[in-house]
Amino acid sequence: MYAIMICLDEVEDDWIFITEDTGKCDWNLRPILFEDEETAFEYAQPWVKPGKDHNVMVVDYHED
Repeated sequence: MYAIMICLDEVEDDWIFITEDTGKCDWNLRPILFEDEETAFEYAQPWVKPGKDHNVMVVDYHED
């Protein structure tokens, strides 16, 4: 499975996953998962800013 991460702060190297909207304001956050890398890259495009494409990445995601 694949997930999308975006960088909040380059200096601090602070990254977060794009998560599902659970409809609740709690800390039970679940990354949006994709079966293939291409679909994840397509979904990630709204977060890619010109000249800052390195701040969005698709990563292998393994649930424990």
